[in-house]
Amino acid sequence: MRWPALLVVLLLSACVEQAGVPPSSAQVESVGMQALQSRQPGAIEMLERWAHGGSAVAQRELGLVRAQTPATHTDAVNWLDRAARAGDARAQFHLAKAFHEARLGLKQDHVQAWFWFEAAARQNDREASFMLARLARYGQGVAPNLELAVHWLQESSRQGNPQAMFLLSNAYAAGDGVRADATQARYWLTMAAEGDYGVAIQALAVELDGAGGADSDLSKESRDLIKEATEHRLMRWNGYQ
Repeated sequence: MRWPALLVVLLLSACVEQAGVPPSSAQVESVGMQALQSRQPGAIEMLERWAHGGSAVAQRELGLVRAQTPATHTDAVNWLDRAARAGDARAQFHLAKAFHEARLGLKQDHVQAWFWFEAAARQNDREASFMLARLARYGQGVAPNLELAVHWLQESSRQGNPQAMFLLSNAYAAGDGVRADATQARYWLTMAAEGDYGVAIQALAVELDGAGGADSDLSKESRDLIKEATEHRLMRWNGYQ
């Protein structure tokens, strides 16, 4: 039942064009979503017009559409690059991911990945900030640097990333790249749990169970979760989740 939604989006967008008013980012992204989901020529053609007209959001959305087909990967990179250079944070993130993972026909280049992740992170892209933390920890694009990794975990956490909050809590608890601070460790663990990050919820259960003493009344399910949390309490650096 995607046709009605697509028709509404295209009709509204056409009216905007006829009125001579540039489309809003939300309108462009709506058309982009329809182009990705339904592959309808009308939506793709509209993105192409806007992209050629200089809309960075349309360039990014068109790049993401082109990225779905191997034959148009070069075109995808060209559009993502144009949007990234125009300052679109999400285009910068996707271009960085392509360099990091050697996707879209690009050779793996951690220096370029760092450059574009940082550009996106400085525009408050929490996924980009998280990836900078990972790159800094493993020395990809920059020399290995735990303090720098923690810095970007802090940025990603402040930008609302629960996974970064969990890792930041672990860093404060272990004094890994930052001065150990039990208060900060508990704070960020609680924030991660409130952000519905499953491992953080389980880890917080471990701490609360410890605070409750031997007589704390927990169900078998709760104890199973605590066991799982204990097994996963180490830092998880396998990419943004």
